[in-house]
Amino acid sequence: MERLCVFPKDIARITGMGDRYSQKLLQELKLLLNKKKHQFVTKQELADYLGIDVNLIRLR
Repeated sequence: MERLCVFPKDIARITGMGDRYSQKLLQELKLLLNKKKHQFVTKQELADYLGIDVNLIRLR
């Protein structure tokens, strides 16, 4: 089964940006979605935010 939750390293691989950028993007996305610190961001939420098809995101 493939992971559903996204971590900063995943965002770095998807966007090609650095780790710090990925951490900030994840933080911004959590604020936008009104998520608490302990809650995860799903790959669907990330895809919607980035404007890409969710099927393009492969998490290992």
